[in-house]
Amino acid sequence: MEFAFKETVLGRLNVSYYSCPVCGLLQTEAPYWLEEAYQQPISSGDTGLVARNIENSLFLQTLLALTFPANARYVDLAGGYGLLTRLLRDKGFDCFTTDPYCPNLFASTFEPPASFSADALFAFEVLEHIYNPLEFIDQQFEKYDCRTLVFSTLTFQVPRPPKDWWYYAFDAGQHITFYERRSLEFLAARLHCRYYQVNPGLHVISDAHCTSITRLILKDKWTRKLLSIYARFKMRGRSLTWSDHLTTKGPRTP
Repeated sequence: MEFAFKETVLGRLNVSYYSCPVCGLLQTEAPYWLEEAYQQPISSGDTGLVARNIENSLFLQTLLALTFPANARYVDLAGGYGLLTRLLRDKGFDCFTTDPYCPNLFASTFEPPASFSADALFAFEVLEHIYNPLEFIDQQFEKYDCRTLVFSTLTFQVPRPPKDWWYYAFDAGQHITFYERRSLEFLAARLHCRYYQVNPGLHVISDAHCTSITRLILKDKWTRKLLSIYARFKMRGRSLTWSDHLTTKGPRTP
């Protein structure tokens, strides 16, 4: 890693940032301030949280309905309040969530038990919070016996973004690692997987064979819009909203 620049984090800490000349990864020095940064797990400035979860659930509805079996199970890693998991369960997908830093408000009954295996993992707005992404993903793959990760993180292109790039989020102090596309390609290769970019902020790493329909979903937004109509039709009547209610609250009284 080579020194890139210094910047003030959390309004008072002078933090050094470093970049990798080989893969383009950019990250802070070892983040000793994270305990303070996560006193408020989700920043009050994250006004896009709800809209982002809705958008992600719509993308996943198309991808999961058309490329995974009906009985597939999923885990949303670092899922925050559990909103994405609730949205996916409402659409009929057997999704679970876990987050060590944040209260699970919307899907508290659906946290993965020990020895849980999944068909796919999700990590939306997570990897920019991770200091060692290779170790993190490898551990999750091992834990859930799964080697498919659908995730979001906003990538940048050369040259490195200027200091006014909003994604640095210097004031919050939680974003510590930033990626070029080639950073994620290197990461996938180290995991013996393939990397697919849906757009600069949405990505897939998997060792699974990518079928032609999967490639269309991942690469062509107009085809994806058309396929989303069929995906909604395919999932009609499968919502888990009411069955989850019965699981959580017990049978409805007359």
